[in-house]
Amino acid sequence: MLRVLLPPNLAASAPRDAIAVKVDLDLSRPPSAEVMPALVILQRLCGGAATLPPFLQLTRAQLRELVVALKGQSVFAFVNAPQSPLLWIGPRLRGVSEHLDEAREPAPPPIRPTPVARPSVRPSNSTSSTPLTVDGSEHYLAISLPSREQSGYAAALDLVKSHGFTLDALTRKWWLRDRHKTLNFLAVHLDALRNTWHANFTDNFEKNTAKLAEADVQCDIAETAGEFTLTLGLNAGRVPEENLRTALATNRGYVEDASGKVYLLSPEKISRITAAQRALAGSATAPASARRTWRIPAARVAEVQELIDELVPHFQPPAAWKARSEALRNLSALAPAPLAPDHAALRRP
Repeated sequence: MLRVLLPPNLAASAPRDAIAVKVDLDLSRPPSAEVMPALVILQRLCGGAATLPPFLQLTRAQLRELVVALKGQSVFAFVNAPQSPLLWIGPRLRGVSEHLDEAREPAPPPIRPTPVARPSVRPSNSTSSTPLTVDGSEHYLAISLPSREQSGYAAALDLVKSHGFTLDALTRKWWLRDRHKTLNFLAVHLDALRNTWHANFTDNFEKNTAKLAEADVQCDIAETAGEFTLTLGLNAGRVPEENLRTALATNRGYVEDASGKVYLLSPEKISRITAAQRALAGSATAPASARRTWRIPAARVAEVQELIDELVPHFQPPAAWKARSEALRNLSALAPAPLAPDHAALRRP
């Protein structure tokens, strides 16, 4: 269930593009298809954070986009009357849409000439484009948040606060000084920091984390006596399988081999591996396993190949497996069964 609670002073805060919005999201049940576009918008406004913060500060354009995505749905209310959903009048939300119109935006103030005798220093615009910056190593992290004017500032602030970072008042950096917490944080958020937040990683961080790697998906197929053996799990270099099992059982986000190389265990990747393992086992409650092997009958090859394509898109199976999979996917391409000439003459085409 999704509810968006608006401030009672909307008429005053909208012209300032400082609309404080409270988001109530209950994920105990899967969200309906009608609210999915709005959830995508909210995640984008939060910079791709895994969880939505309870409060967001939106501009008129951002709230207008959210209203359009939730057109006709009784999810909007004022925070001082949360049980009274706002009414829709066609495509417009009563008491809200009129404050979000572009026509109501105030004209910019006139530019006054600066007296020559008193040269003024205009503030730099560089802060408006300051990205989230990450420094540190496997032992600590120092994160500089983006400027407050950016829409992702509130989500970034919630990210560091919810993971035990502390603010250094002198440097204005958020610090995490614990190797275990640092590696767990990177296991969960490193990919999002790079590809969703588009964070700036310092040269110092890149040098200090050069020996960090992400555990990959292991997929091996072998043919035995007309059947196939499939092994599916995690590949973390020379890390013993027992160490991988312990990490999964204790929700630790990393493992380390004898040489000191650290492999991060992405929860998203582990979730996809677990889903594939459960599909192969035919059990929706099978626990996650570091590595598991199944005997795959020839009749299931095409079905299992679809799972592999989703999990490891570039995996190249053995020729026999590939031929069997393609044949089962396209039965019309199979060669006809050999028949004796006198028998073939008796059968219809």
